[in-house]
Amino acid sequence: MYDVTIVGCGVVGASLAYTLSQYRLRVLVLERENDVAMGTTKANSAIVHAGYDPENGTLMAKLNVRGSELMEQLCRDLSVGYKRIGSFVLAFDEEQKQHLEHLLENGVRNGVPGLRILDAEEAHEMEPNLAENVVAALYAPSAAVIDPWGLCIAEAETAVRNGVSLHLNAGVTAIRRCEGGFELDTAAGRFWARYVLNAAGLYSDEVHNMAAAPAFRIHPDRGEYYLLDKSEGERVSHVVFQCPTRAGKGTLVAPTVHGNLIVGPNNEPPRERDDTATTAGGLEEVMRLAEIMAYKYN
Repeated sequence: MYDVTIVGCGVVGASLAYTLSQYRLRVLVLERENDVAMGTTKANSAIVHAGYDPENGTLMAKLNVRGSELMEQLCRDLSVGYKRIGSFVLAFDEEQKQHLEHLLENGVRNGVPGLRILDAEEAHEMEPNLAENVVAALYAPSAAVIDPWGLCIAEAETAVRNGVSLHLNAGVTAIRRCEGGFELDTAAGRFWARYVLNAAGLYSDEVHNMAAAPAFRIHPDRGEYYLLDKSEGERVSHVVFQCPTRAGKGTLVAPTVHGNLIVGPNNEPPRERDDTATTAGGLEEVMRLAEIMAYKYN
């Protein structure tokens, strides 16, 4: 019997495995795909957020700020791509500027370091390619960009070297309570564990429901991106966001740790949980939203 079984090996599952591998524990990781980082970890904006957005007093706010503080050293330890380049949130009118004031106040209460609001002149001095009608920007110097799949792979590899057992192609099909813990049926056989940690991402509700009464449901969103050539990688030097809405943080433009430029996402409900289709209409929407923030590309 394992002490701990982790279901899922995206960046959350791999981080759990990496941390637990530093203790005298028998740890098992079960991943349904044929490699790690094959879910949402493989396709995201690759941003380490500063922590001004989560509501003050929530666990998310606490962990966001603390995680941002820890990430640089973790990436250095694991030789993972990381650049602390800071971020902008843009305002185009007085109403959005007032929202920046709210984000500033919330971020200061959360403990985000160095937050301040730039006027139009300061913002354009730091980012010359911003749209002319930007009136202000919230500047968060602690924000960063990262190689998210590289982090997941490095943590999983290190965990395995430290003695963690990793089974791929091992999707969980059933979880039952047994004496001293849990019995798990998977595509790779049956396993037993004292504790089970659910890191199954988009399918975490289904895994949860195998072991307990339904308590939550995943409502996924999807978005499309442009990943531009390295010749475009210096269009901006910070992560540049639009003012957030109820739908999320919105479309961004940012350098990557590899020297490219990432632009996106839009936001739309998926046809199914694993819907990763790219559409002409979706990409047109991404470009339209991105051009609000910066001069149109030639």
